[in-house]
Amino acid sequence: MEVRITSRHTSLPEAVRARTEELLSKLTKYDARVSVVEVVFHEEKNSKKIEGILHVDRSDPIVATGEGDDFSEALSQVNDRLVRQLRKLHEQTKDHRAPPLTETLSQE
Repeated sequence: MEVRITSRHTSLPEAVRARTEELLSKLTKYDARVSVVEVVFHEEKNSKKIEGILHVDRSDPIVATGEGDDFSEALSQVNDRLVRQLRKLHEQTKDHRAPPLTETLSQE
């Protein structure tokens, strides 16, 4: 999985960049089809905003935003929201009508 980091109107410390890559690279455990994560850091007068765009193969992109006094707070918001949306997407793609696997194996 590729993590693309962009900063607008701010300089991004190396520690924040490393933390971002570390945290968002773990999203593949929720869905193996995740190919690219784009993260945009944006600083305004009194707040810092982060937008995360998650590209999943054979699906629409997932977008989450976070805002806080510092980038670590906004990053944790973005991560939580992306995880929640990935779980929701995974739940929607399950076949809920199929019998449980243990039931199918016991019939054979």
